[in-house]
Amino acid sequence: MKKFVQIGAGSANFDKNFEDGFTNFIKKNKKKAEVFVVEANSIHMKKLKKYWFKQKKLKIFNFAIVPDNIKDKKMIFYFSEKDSPDFQIFSNSQDFVRKHFKSGKILKKLVKCKTLSTFLSQNSLKELEFLSLDIEGMDYDVLMNLNLKKFDIKNISFEHLHLSFFQKLLIIFKLIKHNYYFSGMGFDIRKSDWMFSKNFKQYTLKTFLLPITPRRIWKRYSYSSLIK
Repeated sequence: MKKFVQIGAGSANFDKNFEDGFTNFIKKNKKKAEVFVVEANSIHMKKLKKYWFKQKKLKIFNFAIVPDNIKDKKMIFYFSEKDSPDFQIFSNSQDFVRKHFKSGKILKKLVKCKTLSTFLSQNSLKELEFLSLDIEGMDYDVLMNLNLKKFDIKNISFEHLHLSFFQKLLIIFKLIKHNYYFSGMGFDIRKSDWMFSKNFKQYTLKTFLLPITPRRIWKRYSYSSLIK
C-alpha cells in the first residue's frame, strides 16, 4: 500500500476561498493509498474530520511539524483575525503573518510540536510515495534539516514562493545531491509548489534553472505528470 503524507492540511476542501490540490489528488487515489494529514491549527480539526470521515485509510494529526534541529515540544504560532473564517496563514513567524495581513490584530496560540523525522518514524513511514509540505514559511528549514538517506520519499511537493534566491539554490542543490529533480508544479492549484521526484531526469535543465526562472515563465509550467 502506497503512503501519502500532507503537512499543513488546513480544512481540506471545506475552506471557502481555496481549493486544496492534495485533497483532490487523494480523492482520485483514495483506494490506492494510506494517507496521513497533519495540521497545526486546532481550528481546522472539526472540518477535517467531517470532510474525511468516510476515508478509512486516512489519519489526522493535530500538532506542528518543525525542523529536525528544533527540540521544543511546544511553540508559539501566529495568525491574523482578518484571516477569518478559514485562517489559511498559521505560522511560527509573526513577520510572516504580518506580511500577508498588513493591518489587524495578530493572535497567537501555543501549539504542540514534533520534528518531521520523529513523526515519520513513529508512524512507520520509512517509505513514502508523496510528501506534501505547506507550512507557511517553514518548508525550507524542514527540508534542509531532513535526512533524505533515512527515508525513501519518492516525491516531495513544497512551497517555493517565499524562498530567497540563495535558499532556492541551497534546497535545489541538496535535492539534486539526493537524486531528486524537478518534475513539474506541485499540489498547490495556484502553482505555489514545486514537485521534486526521485530519478526524474527529464527536466534536468529546468531543475538547474529554477532559481533564476521568472514568475511569468514558471506560471506556464504544467503540474507534475505524477499527480495528474
